[in-house]
Amino acid sequence: MKSKTHPPAKGIIKKKERGDTASLPSDIFKAAADISDAGIVIVHQDKVIYANTRFLTSFRLNMKDVIGTNLLRFVQAEDQPVAKKEQERNRNIVYELKGYRGDREPVDLEVSATPVLYEKKVCRLLLIRDITKRKSVESHFRSYSGLLNSLPQAIYVLSSNGDILFSNNNGTKMAASVTKEKTSPLGTSLMDYIMPEYQNTTKHFLAELKSGVGAGSRFVKFKSMGEPRSIEMSAVSVEWEGGKATMVVCEDVSLKEQMEKNEIAKQAMQSVNEHLQWEIEKHAELQDRLKKMVEEKEWLLKEVNHRVKNNLQILTSILNLQINQMKDNKLVPVIREFQNRFFALTSIYSSLYRRGESEEIDLSKYLRDLAHSLSVSYAGPENKITIACSADSMFVEYDDAITFGLIVNELISNSIKYAFPNGRKGLIEVKLKKKADQVSLIVADNGIGKKELLNPDSNNTLGLQLVESLVTQLKDSQIKETISNKGTRYEITCTLSSKVPEKAVLFKT
Repeated sequence: MKSKTHPPAKGIIKKKERGDTASLPSDIFKAAADISDAGIVIVHQDKVIYANTRFLTSFRLNMKDVIGTNLLRFVQAEDQPVAKKEQERNRNIVYELKGYRGDREPVDLEVSATPVLYEKKVCRLLLIRDITKRKSVESHFRSYSGLLNSLPQAIYVLSSNGDILFSNNNGTKMAASVTKEKTSPLGTSLMDYIMPEYQNTTKHFLAELKSGVGAGSRFVKFKSMGEPRSIEMSAVSVEWEGGKATMVVCEDVSLKEQMEKNEIAKQAMQSVNEHLQWEIEKHAELQDRLKKMVEEKEWLLKEVNHRVKNNLQILTSILNLQINQMKDNKLVPVIREFQNRFFALTSIYSSLYRRGESEEIDLSKYLRDLAHSLSVSYAGPENKITIACSADSMFVEYDDAITFGLIVNELISNSIKYAFPNGRKGLIEVKLKKKADQVSLIVADNGIGKKELLNPDSNNTLGLQLVESLVTQLKDSQIKETISNKGTRYEITCTLSSKVPEKAVLFKT
């Protein structure tokens, strides 16, 4: 048995890089294999998992005779040790061996082996050609020169330095197509007829043959007056006039190659079209499912918001009942504060339920409603405070809306409680301004403004602590506090975002 490492024939498979395992897309591969003139077998763990029609026909076998079997059963005993060794090594190689057809008729074979990935399994791709006739020609070609001239292939016998010693008729014709001269190619170099980019590969191929590595084949391009010809070149060492020589058999596969490419392209296009149609149908089904999921999610969110709103309203009502039943008037303001905080949250969920969406809240309307609610909540004969709210129209994420609402609630409540003692008349202003994605919130009163008249240690009250904590939840936020004899003013600036920023900076003047 003769062998040599050798990449697969061009057009059968492609590798990403030299040394990588080739990957076979099964649909396109099978389409190509069915029109190949070579027997093609794929082996996984020494068992046949695929065989093309040409292989079954050439070896007079049925598919059931091959699938799941070890190909060593078709190898003659003398070549089985080497064949088994190559089977175990699973490498790129081309070698010859003697085998049997299905009816046990002896046959000479050329095997081109390549490791591949087929259906996500590491397999061995075998291109098996019946070279019985070629071997017979090789051993008797000198005695049958007439037979050589009748063969459709171009046949050359080369000296050790690559000069042509013999050419059959078709070899002479092929050489003449390069120069348009009808002279014999004898004495010229075979490299004179090969395209420059294929010459080094051909020289290496012939050099390996001389070193005894083994016979094989190569795909090369021959020069031509028109388009270069695609040639499948096989070579074997022979005896010629008492010395060693090389016989080269060149088969013009240009037409067959183009037909194979066209057929493969046709099959590939058909496969792509079928896949695209499948993708379109699946995409339409997915869109329909996603639409239904979104509708279901929106309904569920609306229901959740409705229930949260109801629960908060229940808590507000309970607190209101508790206030009405309380005998200790000192606790009423405390409970009222909690009631107002619940209302700030309830208003948000009321907006969500009415809109049926979860993405955005009309912040200007929400703050106006909240300011009105606080005015009603603190209304009384001793309360002469007016709350004015002016806000630019804007929609924000509901997390930001809750934060703004709670901040406004705490600051207005703080002003009502401490800025206007003894029934003093006053004004609390809420202003919301937007410029690009920057937002400014101002809550100011014209109360007493003197810190010593406020609740002792006012900066540490729950309300102001809550305000400072809430401000940190707004992106790029700052809070500026100004206290003077004209009142107290808080200005909060931030960037609209649902992301939690770094801690806000507090400025006091």
